[in-house]
Amino acid sequence: MYQNRNERPQDRPSDRPTKKEPQNCYRFTIEYDGTRYQGWQVQPNARTIAGTLTDALVEVFGKDVELGGAGRTDAGVHALGQVAHVKTAKKIHPAEAMRGINSLLPADINVLRVDTAEPNFNARKHAIARYYLYQISLQRTAFAKRYIWWVKDPLDLAAMRLGAEQFRGFHDFTAFCHMDSDQRGEEIPEGGEGPRRVDLHDITVMPRPGMLVIRVGASHFLWKMVRRIVGSLVAVGNGNMRPDDIRDLLRARRPSEAVAQMTAPASGLFLERVEYPREISERIEDLTPKMGVPNERITTVRNLHRQPARPPRRKE
Repeated sequence: MYQNRNERPQDRPSDRPTKKEPQNCYRFTIEYDGTRYQGWQVQPNARTIAGTLTDALVEVFGKDVELGGAGRTDAGVHALGQVAHVKTAKKIHPAEAMRGINSLLPADINVLRVDTAEPNFNARKHAIARYYLYQISLQRTAFAKRYIWWVKDPLDLAAMRLGAEQFRGFHDFTAFCHMDSDQRGEEIPEGGEGPRRVDLHDITVMPRPGMLVIRVGASHFLWKMVRRIVGSLVAVGNGNMRPDDIRDLLRARRPSEAVAQMTAPASGLFLERVEYPREISERIEDLTPKMGVPNERITTVRNLHRQPARPPRRKE
């Protein structure tokens, strides 16, 4: 359970709600600019997305509240469609909860939608796929530096696409993740195969005016895995690696210091969306992101807030 980092221990929400009280569960869809935050997960003496959200949740729902996210995004990483569960004894209409929490949040965190969910819904364990986007700028710009990685070298798109295909499939990604004692970035689905084996089913390198956008979709991700995949593809694009080198690194199944040194900056990375069983997400094939405010965000919001078409206005 995520706890309010600003409260004294005796004031913090309990680990489990009182059994005598009804348990209500809500599903939150959230967007945020991660620049000012040390990642999603609550950390001592650090500003985090979950810590800031929890402060607002306690104001609206009371102290007996539990927050859990689908993806533990790292410091500086953004989200277009992060999903979280909120469990609480207090029952509030979703629209009222959304208004109340957004009124308490800073401008760089925004709740897009609140829905009631089954009491056992877990945003992380029940997710079956996650999608990330990475924005690479091919030209110098005075704007949106915290949302892109400017790569100065010319990049061979065809070579990058050949390299991307090496990642597709079920692999041991030991060479492309940061090996830590607690693997703090791992997102293991219920019934998953283990922390270093990942089913990566979608990887696309898409050219846009002055940019490249890389989408990666997988069952789950390891700490720094997407950023190291992106860094390796850039190395293929600028000629420092061959596409086959990626295949060899995957087969080696051991940590690679060379790959670690290629880790792409956090600034260009966005958690695009999270998928759950029995939910059909529309694939977005033609993307035209803008610097700083990619159209993926606009598409995400439209998918979340579809409205029936308005009838044509009568002529006076």
